[in-house]
Amino acid sequence: MRSTGGASPRDVPLPFDIAPDALPAPVKRSSAPAPEEGTQVYRLVGAHLTSRGLPPGSDLMINPRRPKRGEVAVVRFGGRTRVGVFDLERGRAVLRSDRGTRWLPPDAVYIGVAALASPTLDGMPTG
Repeated sequence: MRSTGGASPRDVPLPFDIAPDALPAPVKRSSAPAPEEGTQVYRLVGAHLTSRGLPPGSDLMINPRRPKRGEVAVVRFGGRTRVGVFDLERGRAVLRSDRGTRWLPPDAVYIGVAALASPTLDGMPTG
C-alpha cells in the first residue's frame, strides 16, 4: 500500500532512483452511477425473477420508457404493480416471470424498464 503523506525521518532512501515512467499508472475505477433526482427505485418482493439473477429484495432502478422485447419491465394494471420480462405472444403484450405468463390489458401503464439492478447480499434478510 502506498502512502500519500510526507516522508518520515525513519524512511530509508532506495539505493537507486525509479523513473516516473516505470511506475504503473493508477487504475481508474468507475463508481456505480448515483440515482438521479426523480429516479424511481422498486424493491422486488416475490421470487418472480430469480432465474434472471434477481432474488427477492433486489432493488431495480427504473428508466421511464416503454419496454422492448426481452427487457425487465415494470407495469401497472388492475390496481397492482407487476414486474417481468416483456414479450409478445400471438400479437399481444405479455409479462413472463418464474411464476408464469401474464397477458397485459390494453390499458396497462408502462412504468419503465429496469435500467440497473442491485441484488441483495447473501445472508441479508429479504423481508
